[in-house]
Amino acid sequence: MPGRHTTIRLIAFLGFALVGIWSLLSWSVQKPVSVSEFAVHASDHQPPLMNRCASCHQDVCEEFKDAPHTQTLIEASDPLVLSRFAGRSFQITKDGPLISFEEKNKQLWMTSDAYPESMRIEWMFGSGQHAMTPVSLFTNPDGSTELIEGSVSWFPPNVLGATPGADLTGSPGIRSLGGPIDHARTMECFGCHVTQLPHDGGRIRQQDIIKGVSCDRCHPGGEKHITEMEQGAELSIEKWSELSPLESINRCGECHRRADQLTASELSPERSVLVRFAPVGMAMSACFLKQDSVPEGPHSFRMDCLTCHDPHKPAEKSKEFYVEKCLQCHGPEKHQVSDCTSAITSRECLECHMPTVNVTDNLKLTDHWIRIRKSSDLPAVSELAPNPKP
Repeated sequence: MPGRHTTIRLIAFLGFALVGIWSLLSWSVQKPVSVSEFAVHASDHQPPLMNRCASCHQDVCEEFKDAPHTQTLIEASDPLVLSRFAGRSFQITKDGPLISFEEKNKQLWMTSDAYPESMRIEWMFGSGQHAMTPVSLFTNPDGSTELIEGSVSWFPPNVLGATPGADLTGSPGIRSLGGPIDHARTMECFGCHVTQLPHDGGRIRQQDIIKGVSCDRCHPGGEKHITEMEQGAELSIEKWSELSPLESINRCGECHRRADQLTASELSPERSVLVRFAPVGMAMSACFLKQDSVPEGPHSFRMDCLTCHDPHKPAEKSKEFYVEKCLQCHGPEKHQVSDCTSAITSRECLECHMPTVNVTDNLKLTDHWIRIRKSSDLPAVSELAPNPKP
């Protein structure tokens, strides 16, 4: 019932206010970067729809429909979401509260045996490639939208587990359902999962959200570009290929994090949390920093995120695909830079230089800080603080 739901959210806000200071202090390196001029999510401007772009870029748009970027925000009422959450439970710690999910009238609700009220989940952050995290929205006393990030997430192949960064102490009461996110960070979090996030005085108009990251989010100026095309004028739109390598990875870093957002102490290669932020690791790697030293010529090489990843389609799964990228630059030929000196070399670049790291029990990510890193150097899961302080 609407009245009861409003009451629950007001109670939630009051409870979360008590832990607000703790939440801000513990945010650390995982805080979202500030919204840039390229992030159009806070605007009411209607970006060009994909079908308009498809009139000239049909092949790319068809591929993009299956890309994870288009699935970064999903309604919790979606049948796929309900099939992954409804009727399931998870206990974050051995003696902690039991968190359960249930479907009511085609809506997803989250409950804790440590708190008497249930919380309706409205959205899911994440495409499901790595995780899907429940999100519930409420309006604070100032009339602005804030969110609660659920303490339990879904991970492939089909398991529930603690949300990365969640309180793992088994918090009792309402805190067991999830952590509070203030308005400013709510806008930034949502902004990285949508193309358009219209709002009135800080209150998000959920019905007008354009879900997922679509064309205009990464190619600003698309509306002008389409108008010029329709009028037969000279086309002008920013080309990603004209960005420098650093500008390119920083553009991805608007949502995937940037190295220039962190302090020198936070940029230590021993900080396992940095594995979550691929552009940060890449920006610090010798391969990226020394790419200008590769001899000019027919074999000159550029390195940025797009070297290995086409954002218009799912990431390649083949190890050989990525090794070939390494061998374009590294090898014995005159136009190449240093070859590998390891006795076990050949085509095993990734195991030593870009290993997969267990960020949490259910989340494995590739370390993009390309360097010599032996398996014995990798931390155990128990050593990884999900929300470390600098």
